[in-house]
Amino acid sequence: MKRKNQYTAWLLALALTFTACDTIEPDFFDENYNGAYFDYQNASDYETTLNFAEYIVGNPQVKNVALNIKLLGYLTDETRNLSIKTKSVEGYELAKVTIPDVTFGNKEYQKEIEVIVERPEAEDVTYAVCIYLDGEGDLGTGIVGKNEYTIYVKESHEKPTIWDGQIPKYLGNWKRETHAFLANLTNNDYYYNDFKVTENVLNWAFIENLNILAVNSILAEDSQDHIAVNIPILDSENPNDFNYNKAGYNKPYFWDNYKEYLGLYSSSRFYKFTRLVNNANTENIAQAYENAGEMMEKYKTDFNKEDVLRMLNEYYTYPKLGYTIDQYKEHLWVKVYKNINYINKGVYLRIPYWWEDPDNLGTAEVVKKYFGEYDDKKYQFMLYTMMDKDGADDFNPASILPFTIDTENNSYGWDETVGGEERLKECYKAIKEANDRRPASLRVDIPNVELD
Repeated sequence: MKRKNQYTAWLLALALTFTACDTIEPDFFDENYNGAYFDYQNASDYETTLNFAEYIVGNPQVKNVALNIKLLGYLTDETRNLSIKTKSVEGYELAKVTIPDVTFGNKEYQKEIEVIVERPEAEDVTYAVCIYLDGEGDLGTGIVGKNEYTIYVKESHEKPTIWDGQIPKYLGNWKRETHAFLANLTNNDYYYNDFKVTENVLNWAFIENLNILAVNSILAEDSQDHIAVNIPILDSENPNDFNYNKAGYNKPYFWDNYKEYLGLYSSSRFYKFTRLVNNANTENIAQAYENAGEMMEKYKTDFNKEDVLRMLNEYYTYPKLGYTIDQYKEHLWVKVYKNINYINKGVYLRIPYWWEDPDNLGTAEVVKKYFGEYDDKKYQFMLYTMMDKDGADDFNPASILPFTIDTENNSYGWDETVGGEERLKECYKAIKEANDRRPASLRVDIPNVELD
């Protein structure tokens, strides 16, 4: 049974909204007529463009477009069906959409429906569809000019204007694949809006971190089947490249395959070797590293020198961390080569912690008893000698001075994992004998000590 609760005041207000030149004027209608119409004010509101390029995260194949519908006439308890159909738009290929079944009931007079729109088959082609109320259901068309709605559909990717300037240095030249990768990586279709702090100030911390996140993601162990994306590899130790994130890159998945040549991983070494293989980037670097063996034979001296100096720097700090020498070798050890001069060209070895004894544990007195005052050339000779004696694959530089820290007494103890005091005496004997065999002009100052 119809309940004639006319909403005359609402209808009057509706009519008054259609007075501007860009609005659609409603025709006169019978107040008893049960009609439906798309509820928008301006003529331009009766169409929309859906660009799937704005929806990359998750690669959705469909998106919903909401349409507002209202009724004219009386409210009623009856359920009434609304017939909605589609037709092509002249000059455009037909977009694929799905229209839901629409019913009004329980005194409903307005409703929002969701039209499902499919991703277009081709990029950079605009499709279209006209959705219209055909009046064949229980509800006719209520207002002339308000019974059609047009949806244009495309997938057209455009470079954001902010991508100019310095952005390519960190994220490469803009292209669709890179954009899609970064959007999915950040789970944000508009990640590039974070490139700015203000209109005139770039968010360099975000940009640098995005570069590192992208490189780490592409070169991770479980990402070897990634799409070809060109992200630059930068120098984490260069303030012109990184001011905010000094952690650098994680070890790429292929590094250990060439560890014999590449040695210990560090972000700076990764960058340095990348420069040697024709400025490789994330798109071609794995292939470039297939030549690692040949390249490292050529540059082994420079890289090994870097490794050894890094190892000896770690050797200086490791005692305070509570590591034993066997643990030190497990985590930090690299080969020492006798034919490499580790102190030439202004590069110097670091005095061992025990020899310098900055915390006054008493080790300096013991070390100087056997080896005298510290000197870079002397220490390098000691390394060479023990490397020859122990074998390059087994030699551990830390074992020459096998001390530990006795924190309770602010003193030192002996590291028995490598032989303790007996190892020190063994090293002294080998070094002293090797030094005595050298020509006088090449000898270093090694004291004479009576061994027990």
